[in-house]
Amino acid sequence: MLTKRAFGRIFVSFVALLTLSQVLFLHHMNRLFYVQEKRTQAEIEQLLNPSLILSAKAKQILAQLQHEYAGVTVSPNGQYATYLEEGATDAVHVESLATGKPVSVATDLYPVQYIGWLDDEEVFVGEQITPGELELNTFYVSTGQQADVTAGSVPVFSELSSDAQIVKVTYSSQTNDIFVLINSSESSALYHIGTMEDVQSVPYGGGYVKNIALTQDGTTLYIEENIDGSWDVVRLRQESTTSSYSPEFDMSQQVVQSNAALLGTVNNTLYYGTVNQNGLVVAIYKEDANGKTALVEHLNSPTMASDILIDEGGHIFVHPVASTSTTVS
Repeated sequence: MLTKRAFGRIFVSFVALLTLSQVLFLHHMNRLFYVQEKRTQAEIEQLLNPSLILSAKAKQILAQLQHEYAGVTVSPNGQYATYLEEGATDAVHVESLATGKPVSVATDLYPVQYIGWLDDEEVFVGEQITPGELELNTFYVSTGQQADVTAGSVPVFSELSSDAQIVKVTYSSQTNDIFVLINSSESSALYHIGTMEDVQSVPYGGGYVKNIALTQDGTTLYIEENIDGSWDVVRLRQESTTSSYSPEFDMSQQVVQSNAALLGTVNNTLYYGTVNQNGLVVAIYKEDANGKTALVEHLNSPTMASDILIDEGGHIFVHPVASTSTTVS
């Protein structure tokens, strides 16, 4: 017969063992949940970022193209790559990154300065008609058909410096507004293109501009501008009286952050980096449509702004394997 004291000891030991088992079980389940949560996040990031989607074969194909050609870009969905074939007349090829086989080619182009993806199905091509006269063409990935053939006309920029070059195009798929940055060795110029291909100059502070990015609602253009030696991220907001048919596209101007680099926009959220004395990004911030600013990440190592990618989900990637646009030098 067990005494009450012995029975009590056995009962306490049983309860302690049961408690320990529950703790170990919960720890195991929490660990599984944590691993699954991390795996799910990685899967989400792979869906959102083209540089992570690429298979080993696709990366090999891309690396070979980058070794052999200029004008290499990757479509936002990571399925295709462009490359430039230079000759008597330039041609832009589209290749499948899954198979390495050609998809289409836009031929008989003027000298190409800029290549960028309009979406997953169209490509921007900036061309030099003559020194000081440029055009912004587009073509369909599936066929290579160009807008100057199918639509009859494309935006043309005239009376520019002889070394002027299209260096960045940003657009809103929501409103179809397009903004174009054209730089020469000494100056910058901004242009707005409306739905009817009307080209308007965009007045701004007048400094040298390195980068531009447009919000998806089409109302706010951000620029990275150098005035008196300081690179500033500047907001240009469309005036309510602005007309797509006026010679100029009027926008109000406001400095968002001094000593900063423009990284891009996601929907209507701005991403920028504060920079050190060498112009390298040390921290990344975001500002939403309501003007609320938040720190996103401190970088472990100071990094060039061009080596930072913000994808459509707001995820940050340093040294991505490819870009969706490029300036062809």
